[in-house]
Amino acid sequence: MTTVALRGGIGIAAVGLLLAAGCSSKSGGETSVCPVMDDLISDFTTDNGVFPVDGRVGGWYTYGDKSGRGTLDPAEGGSATPDFDTGNPKCSGPGSLHVISSGFADWGSAMGVDFAMKVNTDAGVAKGVYDASKYKGISFWARSADPIPFVQVSILDPYTAIPSILSVDQQCIYDSSMPDKNCSPYLVKFGYGYMGEAMTSVMEDFPKFINVGIDTTWRRFEILFADMKQDRTNPGRQSPGNTLAVSQISGMAIQVNTDHSTVPPTPTNWELWLDDVSFIK
Repeated sequence: MTTVALRGGIGIAAVGLLLAAGCSSKSGGETSVCPVMDDLISDFTTDNGVFPVDGRVGGWYTYGDKSGRGTLDPAEGGSATPDFDTGNPKCSGPGSLHVISSGFADWGSAMGVDFAMKVNTDAGVAKGVYDASKYKGISFWARSADPIPFVQVSILDPYTAIPSILSVDQQCIYDSSMPDKNCSPYLVKFGYGYMGEAMTSVMEDFPKFINVGIDTTWRRFEILFADMKQDRTNPGRQSPGNTLAVSQISGMAIQVNTDHSTVPPTPTNWELWLDDVSFIK
């Protein structure tokens, strides 16, 4: 996992859908499409850290599957600085998290962030949690070198994070041979790029996102907590009520999956710029 320069902590999360072309702020209590300081997670204008507000701390990192064929820039486990020449021109301007991935042949690769410092438990070190219950989701701006298929945005809580602050008997396990425990984070999948049966499940589970995709234009993506579900192929253990535990989220990830319509799966190579990540009220 690539930890990066911190502004004082760790962080990121996800939300419903909005694509915005402008950056106007409206009266009457409506939220601007550009983050305000209290809600800002990261804008990458000085570093790759989480803006130190409301106890949030952290830094962005990258990670990928262990197929042994993939490469990441910035590399997993290494440090990174923002791309200070490229950023969302609609809001914060120059400065973005720039990630290039190629060759991951198992599940794929991702970028992520934690929202709280790690904590010590009887079972070892676990991800800390942040109370995001005053928010309804997360937004971010992104663009890519080419359209990116097979994108999912996920948020972890103690019931789906590994390692977790919960006792082992309450934790999920990422092991398909244990279907009663195997589970996924709460997530949304963008419909762009899915075909056949896989597209049918995406349309049914995430109807707002059927025509959503990251491409060469800077766009705003809005993920509502209420729209997030566990992957239907990995339900396993769930959070109480089978909904994301918003008062105890530990972080967020943007993941690009491999193309599983082929045998073996085909790697999805991608290059992405991320900017102006924030919570939505």
